[in-house]
Parts: sequence; C-alpha cells; structure tokens
Amino acid sequence: MHRRSVPRAIAIGLGVGILVPVMHMMLAALLSIPTRANIALAAAVTVLINPVTIPPIYLAAWRIGEWELEARGSNPTLPATQLQGHVETWLSWAQHASAPLALGIVTLAIITAVTGYALGSIAWRWHIAKRWKARRR
Repeated sequence: MHRRSVPRAIAIGLGVGILVPVMHMMLAALLSIPTRANIALAAAVTVLINPVTIPPIYLAAWRIGEWELEARGSNPTLPATQLQGHVETWLSWAQHASAPLALGIVTLAIITAVTGYALGSIAWRWHIAKRWKARRR
C-alpha cells in the first residue's frame, strides 16, 4: 500500500462496481494488476456496491442519463387493452429507457471513480501526516 496504489484501487473498485453488476470483485482485481493498484483494496471496495445499493444507484443513473439526453417524458403509459399491447408497450419502454440508463451508468461510474480517487488521495495524505506527527513526538 502506497500513495499511488490506494487511490487507484478505490477508483477501480467503485468504477467497476457500478459498471459491472456481477463478478465485479474479480474484474476489479484483474484490472488492478496492469494499473498497479492494490488488488485487495480494489476487490474490497466493490463490496460498497451490493444488491441493496444497486436499485438506488441504477435509478439515479437513469435519472442522470435522462437529464443528459433531455429525454424527459419518454415513458409511455400502459394501454389497458390486450396482452399484445402490453408487451409492445413494455418493449418500447425498455428501448427508450436503455439509452438513458446506459449513459447514466457510465457517467455515474466515472464520477464515483474520480471522486473516490480524490478522496482516497486526501485520506492517504491525512493518514501519512498523522503518522509523521506521531513519529515527531
């Protein structure tokens, strides 16, 4: 663990955790090798993204993507007629919702990775400063 590997690991863990909903721990560990990040920390940070936090994260990502695409009002309402109309409406909704969701997930992953990197770097510097202060005493 050193000043460069810790922020990298936090950024990789958060970014991969949001982008890839399954097997993100293994992917974060694999991506840590070429980026020279701390493997254990990158895998551990992905635990922050868990089945309890995925729905609010994806809802926020969808809202962010909608805002970015300015696609408000693209949610059709279900017609109360026949089954075929319901299926077509749900497929149409899925098609319209996929673009904002995909863009929002990528945007949210980038924002959290950059924020995690910055906060990890600040926390590491604070930790080292505290150790130096203790050593001087």
